[in-house]
Formats: sequence, structure tokens, C-alpha cells
Amino acid sequence: MDEFFRLMREDDALDADLTELGRNQAKTCHQDHFVVEGATGPNPLGIDLVVASCLSRTMDTADLVFPPIAGIPRISIDKFREVNGNLLNGKRRTKSELVESHPHWNFDSLTTQEDNSWTPEMEKYEDASERGYQGLVELLNGETSSANTILLVCHGGILRYAMNLH
Repeated sequence: MDEFFRLMREDDALDADLTELGRNQAKTCHQDHFVVEGATGPNPLGIDLVVASCLSRTMDTADLVFPPIAGIPRISIDKFREVNGNLLNGKRRTKSELVESHPHWNFDSLTTQEDNSWTPEMEKYEDASERGYQGLVELLNGETSSANTILLVCHGGILRYAMNLH
């Protein structure tokens, strides 16, 4: 874990952008899962909702994996952000910056302009686990949307703790 944090601090930046590796992985995912021979349209999996965390790199990943299609909403949900605190790459941009840079995304779940949840101290893994779990419960219970097929793009840490600690 110490080595992971050392590497993360080397290029730590506010709401870090998607890397070239990440862009290439997203494009490969698109090719592997959304370019289907014989498909009659751009949505062979029948996705009817796209969800991402409030960090820019997840929305950019979602847009590359599954490019925007009219009528399929995209919502950013803060509960799916990476384990929060300590590193600037986990601190989101202001709501108005996100709205400007991602105009086809809905940011209604962001209740503040600034990221008031980020702190210099790392979030407890148990708290991240509960946050991620509650986000999944809201999605699956239809509290966020009545969608049936949801593409969720978030972070490894939040998924790891929500799945393993909860």
C-alpha cells in the first residue's frame, strides 16, 4: 500500500484527468462490447442509464466506452467516488466546472458547489464501503432511476471495499 501511495503522489493533481492508458483501455472496452457484428444500433447491450462518480475521469471513461446516445441519461453520483481524502486526485472539481466540462451529464446529486467532503485525511475504508454500498442500493432499488440496464463507471477502491467489507 505504501508503494501505491508513493506512485499516486508522484503525479497527484486535483480531479486527475484520465490517462492515455485509461483512454486506450476505454476504447478497447468499447470495441469489445459495443461494436457487435450484426447489431442494428449502437446499444447492443440495451443500456438505459449511464452512471459515473463525480470525478472527471470516470465520466470521460463512460463517454469513451459508451458514447452518448440521445435519450439515455448520464448521471454523476458522488457516492461512487474513489476512497476520499489525502490525495488530490480524489477531490472533485467545482460543480460549475463539471457542468461546463461535461454538459451532457446530470449533476443534481452534487448538493454543494465545492467538494466539502474531501479532507487531508484518508477516509476510513469502512466508511467508503458503506458509501459505495448505499449508492448500489439506491441504484438497484430504483431510488435513482427506474432503469433496468445500468452502466456504472467508478473506481477500483470503492468497488473493492463495497464488495469485500460490506
